[in-house]
Amino acid sequence: MKVDYRCPACILKVAAREARILQPNKRLSFIREVVKILDEKLDSAPTPAHIAYYKELLLQKFSGEKDPYKSIKYQLIKVINEKIVPLINEELSNLPEGYHRFRWLVLNSSAMNGYEVPLHGESDLVNRFMKTIRKDLQIDHSEEAFDLISRMSSSDIISLILDNAHEVPVDLILANYLEIIGKTVYIFAKKNPAADDITYDELKNIYNSSYVFALESPLGVMIEKESKINMNILESSRLIIAKGMANYETLTEIDLGAPVFYLTTLKCEALAENVGGSLGNPVALLRR
Repeated sequence: MKVDYRCPACILKVAAREARILQPNKRLSFIREVVKILDEKLDSAPTPAHIAYYKELLLQKFSGEKDPYKSIKYQLIKVINEKIVPLINEELSNLPEGYHRFRWLVLNSSAMNGYEVPLHGESDLVNRFMKTIRKDLQIDHSEEAFDLISRMSSSDIISLILDNAHEVPVDLILANYLEIIGKTVYIFAKKNPAADDITYDELKNIYNSSYVFALESPLGVMIEKESKINMNILESSRLIIAKGMANYETLTEIDLGAPVFYLTTLKCEALAENVGGSLGNPVALLRR
C-alpha cells in the first residue's frame, strides 16, 4: 500500500497524541520535527510505515527512551491475560473442532488490532475490543485460509508476524491452536523497539518456543532492511499470517511468493478503501 494523501494527517494525529509522553517544553519541537519528516519523506517513502518509523525515531530521541511504550505494553498485556483470554478460551471450548475454532480465533485476533495505544489511551481497551468483535469480520477469507492450512503437512511453515504488544496474548492462542492441529508456526517479533510493537526479547519472556525470530524491519516487513535468514524463512513459508496495518502496508508492496493472510481492523480511511471495507471493521483478508 503506497502513501495516500490522507496519510500525513493520520501520522500527525498519532504524533500529537504521542507528544503527551514528552515533557511539555519538548512537545512543540517534536511536532515541528515530525512535520519536517513528512515534508522530506512524503514523495520518496515506499509505504506509510516507512514515514511512521521516522516519527518513532523522533519520539525515542525526544523522550530519551529507547522504548517509550515499555511500561504501557506490560500493563496492557496483563489486562488482556486477565480479562480477555479467559473469555476467548471459554468460548473456544464450546466450539466444534476444526474451522469453527479457527474462525473464532481469527476474529479475536483481528478485533484486538482495533485498539491503538496512542489514539485510545489505556482505559477503554476491553470495551473497544468487545465492540469491535461484535461487528464480526466484514471481509472474511477464513474458510479459504483454513482449507489451505488443512492441506499443509507438519513440515510446512506458517509464519506469524506479530504487531502491537497487547495483541500478543490473543495471537498466541491462535498460534497454539495451529500447533495443536499439527502445524509448524514460526513467530516473528521486532528486534528493536518501535511504537508499541512487541519485541523479540519481550516475546521470549512470555512464550517459550524455539520458533521465535527477530525481525530487523522497524515496522512491518521492509525488504531493504530485513536479514537474508528471515527473508528466506518468509519466502519458504506456505502461508504468512500478518497482523496490523504496517504489515499490510509493507507486504502488499513486495512479493514473497507465499499467500498472506492479513488480520487487522480498518482504522484509517485509506486502508479501508484499499481493502474494500469500511472504517472500524475487523477483516481477515487472504491474498495469494
